[in-house]
Amino acid sequence: MSRSLSQRLADLPPETDPGFGTAARALLAGPDAGDEILTAIIEDADLPEQTRFNAFYCLQARAWRRKDHRRHRANTDRYQSRFSRHPMFFYLQAEYYAALGDDPANLDAALTFAVEAVERLMGVPGVLHLAAEIIADRHERDPGSDPRLLLDAERHVRQAIALSDSRYPRYHATHATHARIATLRGAFTAARASIARAIEDEDSTGAEYALRIGDYQLIRSRIQYAQEAERLGARQEEATRELRQIRSQVLEIMGLLAAVIAFITTAANIAAGQPARPAAGLLTLAGGVTLLVFWGFHVLLIGTVSGGSAWRRVAPAVVGVILVTAGFLMTGWGPTGAGAAVHQSVGQGA
Repeated sequence: MSRSLSQRLADLPPETDPGFGTAARALLAGPDAGDEILTAIIEDADLPEQTRFNAFYCLQARAWRRKDHRRHRANTDRYQSRFSRHPMFFYLQAEYYAALGDDPANLDAALTFAVEAVERLMGVPGVLHLAAEIIADRHERDPGSDPRLLLDAERHVRQAIALSDSRYPRYHATHATHARIATLRGAFTAARASIARAIEDEDSTGAEYALRIGDYQLIRSRIQYAQEAERLGARQEEATRELRQIRSQVLEIMGLLAAVIAFITTAANIAAGQPARPAAGLLTLAGGVTLLVFWGFHVLLIGTVSGGSAWRRVAPAVVGVILVTAGFLMTGWGPTGAGAAVHQSVGQGA
C-alpha cells in the first residue's frame, strides 16, 4: 500500500505548479495516507528526494489543517536540513513562525519567509494567500504598521482568488482573508461582501465546515466592531473639537468682560475733573492701550485654537494702534501734552 502511495506522491505536479497543493490535499483523503506511512516514506532513503519531500508536504498540510501546530513545528525542525532547498519549504517556514504566537517578532519572521516564498512561487494561490494572511495578522496586532503592506496583501489575495477555482480547498478562505484586509483599510462594504461570499460558497459537506464557518462569523463580527469603532472615534473627535471651540469662546468672553471693566475703571479715574478735549484724548488712548493688551491675550491663549483669517487676527491690533495715535493727537499733539494732562489730573485729584 505504501508503494502505491509513494508512486502517487511521485506523480504530484511540481512544487511551482498552482495545482500542487490541491493535488497533495486530495491525496490525503486516501485510506493509506496516514501519518505513519507518510513518515516512513520520508525516511526511505531509496526513494527520490522529490517523492520524500512531497510526503513531507502532505504531512505538514494535514497538521496545519488540523491546527496541530506543535506537530507542524516539530516536523519542520526535524527535516529542515533535508528539504530546506525546496521552494515550498519557505512557505512551510512562514507557517512555522506564524503559528508561534502573536509576538510581532514572530510575525515579522513569518512575513520574511512568506515574501521569499511569493518570489519563488508567484503563481501558487496558497502561497499568495498565506502572505496576505500574515500581513493581516501583523496589522491587527500593530495598527501602526506600514499601510503599504496592506495594499500588497490585497494584491496577493486578489491574485490568489483569480488563480483559484472551485476545486481549490482554500478558495473560500481567500475571500475571508480579503474581508479582513478590507476591514483594516476601512472598506467595510467590500469586507461585508467578501465574508458573505465566503460563508455562502463554503461546502457544507466538508469535514471542516463548522470550524471554517466559526472563523467566518468571527470575521463578520470584527467587521461590525471595527465600523462602529470608527464611527465612535469620529463622533469623539467632533465632540473634542466642539469642546475646544467652547473653551475658546469662554476665554474670549472673559477677556472681553475684563477689558470692559478695565476700560470703565480707567475712564472714571482719567475723566474726573478734566476738560473735554484732554479727557477725550486720554480715554481714546486708554481704550487703544486696553485693546492692544487684550489683543495680545487673545493671540497667546485663544488665537491658536479658534483659527480664523489673518485679517481677523490683525484687525484689533490695527484699531488699537489707531486709537493710541488718535489719543496722543487729541491730548496735545504728542506725548508731552498727554503727560501734562495726566499731571494736571493728578494735581486736581490731590
